[in-house]
Amino acid sequence: MAIKPARNSNYELLRILAMFMIVFIHANMYLFQFVYGSSAVFFNGMVNGICNIGVTCFMLISGYYGMKFSLGKFVRMECMMITYSLAETVLLCIMVPQQMQGAALLEQLAKSFLPFITRKHWFYSCYICLLFFSGYIQKFIEHLKKEELERLLCLMLVLFSVLPTFFYFELIPDNGKGLVHMIMIYMIGRYIRMYKDVRISRKTVALFLALWIINGISHEIPIQIGGIYHHLCKDNSITNLTMAVILFYLFKEFTFQSGFINRAASNVFAVFALNDTLVLIIMKVLGDSGFHGADGIWGFMMLAGMVAVILAGCLLIGEVRRLLLDRCDRYLGELAERKLMNRIKGWF
Repeated sequence: MAIKPARNSNYELLRILAMFMIVFIHANMYLFQFVYGSSAVFFNGMVNGICNIGVTCFMLISGYYGMKFSLGKFVRMECMMITYSLAETVLLCIMVPQQMQGAALLEQLAKSFLPFITRKHWFYSCYICLLFFSGYIQKFIEHLKKEELERLLCLMLVLFSVLPTFFYFELIPDNGKGLVHMIMIYMIGRYIRMYKDVRISRKTVALFLALWIINGISHEIPIQIGGIYHHLCKDNSITNLTMAVILFYLFKEFTFQSGFINRAASNVFAVFALNDTLVLIIMKVLGDSGFHGADGIWGFMMLAGMVAVILAGCLLIGEVRRLLLDRCDRYLGELAERKLMNRIKGWF
C-alpha cells in the first residue's frame, strides 16, 4: 500500500507566523515596559504596521483550502475550546484572584462552557459560523461566473475595506473583527484557489514593505479631529488586506514538507484561546519581580523572545491536550454524528 505523502508545510508555517503576529500585537501593549528611549516609538509603529494581518492570513488559508461542515468537527472544536477556556479560568483564579470574583467569575465560567455562542473568542465564533455557512458559500460561488464573482468581491472590498480605510466611518462598526469581514476574506481565498492560483512578481515585496512603512507611520501619527482617532492598522484596512495577500502568495511560492511544522500548526487554536491570558500572567510576574527593560533593540528582542515563548507554550499545551483528550473528542464527535446528523442531514 502506498504511503500517503505529507502535506506541504508552506501554509502551515504561515499559520504559525500568523499566530506569532497575533500574540505580538497583544503583547505589544507592554512594549514601553521593555523598550526605553525614542526607539520605542519606532518599534511600536513597526509591530502595529504588520501584526494586524495575522487573522487575515489565517482566513485566507482557510478560504484557499476550503472548509466543509461536519457536526463531529464542530463538537470536537467546542470540546477543545471548552478545555482551553477552563484552563484559562484556573490560571486567572490562581494569578489574579481579585479579578475572578462574583459576577466576573460567573461570566468567565459561562463563557468557558459556551465559547461559541458567547463569542468568548471573537475569531473562533466567526470561524464556526463560517464552518456552518461554508457549503452554501461554495455553492453560491460555483453558480457565479468569474466576472460576477470579481464584481462582487470588488463591491465588498469597497464597502467593507476601502471606505473604512480612507473615511474612518464603518458600515459595520467592528474594525474588521466580525463575520462579514471574515466571509469576504474567505471568499477571496476561494477566488485565489479557483482563478488566481498563480505566481506573482517578487517586485511585490517592495510594495509589501512600502505598505508596512505607511501603516507604521499612520499608527504613530494618526488623524485626530475632535473625537475621531484614525489610522490604517485595523483588521479591515485595505493596506492590511493587501499585505496579507502578498504574504500569502510569497509563502505559496516555496514548498517543503515538515511533519513537525504540520503537527504544531494543528494546535493553533490553543494560541487563540490562551495567548491573552498568558501575556497578562507573564507581565504580572515580570512586574512583581521588578523587571526592567533595555534601551533600543535589546529591549525589543526581550519582548519578541517573550512572544516566542508564549507561542511555543500555547502550541505545547495544545499538543498535550491532544495526546490526553483526542480520543474523547473523537468519540463525542462520532456520537453526535450518529445521533443527530440524520435529523439535520441536508442542512449543510
